[in-house]
Amino acid sequence: MTDPGGARGRRLGGDDPVDESDDDALSWGDERDASHVEGPAPTARVDDDDDEGDLPAVMSSASLVGHGVFGGVALLSSVGWLVSRDRFLVSFGGTPVDQVQTALWLLGVGLAIVAPALWFVTTMLLVPQSLSSRRLLVFAVGAVALAPWPLVIGGGA
Repeated sequence: MTDPGGARGRRLGGDDPVDESDDDALSWGDERDASHVEGPAPTARVDDDDDEGDLPAVMSSASLVGHGVFGGVALLSSVGWLVSRDRFLVSFGGTPVDQVQTALWLLGVGLAIVAPALWFVTTMLLVPQSLSSRRLLVFAVGAVALAPWPLVIGGGA
């Protein structure tokens, strides 16, 4: 397309052509320029058509608080089982069968102590973060099932 009036490449009001190297005045310079300063590194932009699976899922505030509450409940359940373990230390006798029974009983007491923490960690690993309501439901089931009921009720084994 032709330039009407010949204004392109010319200064306004004059017939002198504009030097095309004047565009250099609009650049930011390069590394050889003494006043050149590097800005921050460019960050990756997220386009709308990119796959959202690449980005980490963001947990809502309520879900984050729920995770913290159930983590605290799991820790308190483990401490409750640890505190009440003396009620369960039973010796069955001196025969080899009784010693096996005692060892298995003590193993069960040890598992009862670590079970709430194991439930919490396993739920965190196996239930996806995107299903946080399901994860909170599994936490609640574990909190009820693994509560130190002898300590809560106040009775013995």
